[in-house]
Amino acid sequence: DSDYISVNLAMTDTSSLPTNWEVNVVFNIFLFNQISGHYLYSPGITRRFQTMKFEWGLSKFISKEILSDPSNGYLVNDRCVFGAEVFAIERQAADECLSLDNVDTRYKHDLKISDFSKLEETWNSAYFIARGHK
Repeated sequence: DSDYISVNLAMTDTSSLPTNWEVNVVFNIFLFNQISGHYLYSPGITRRFQTMKFEWGLSKFISKEILSDPSNGYLVNDRCVFGAEVFAIERQAADECLSLDNVDTRYKHDLKISDFSKLEETWNSAYFIARGHK
């Protein structure tokens, strides 16, 4: 939305992380009010950064109108001060994932997968027909 400032947090150097890495975090984004000395901040946001989604943020952090009004204290002498607080949290879930690529979710087909945690890297089900669709 062109009337708002968006703020994003991204994992930038993941070269030292293992394949299929993921990092669970709780983060806050801050904007310093240079007049009052207080902060405008986002509520704690919990997100999982991973290979496929390495950037999260807020699309409407603050309106351009509020930010650009000098009396509000966020933009002083053409400068503003943003900050981020990031807490990595320990992952509690098992390291297992089932991906449903190219599946029309309007139809349901139950699959029983024996020894799911012992499967190789990928597993493909047999084709099935749901309401005339393969």
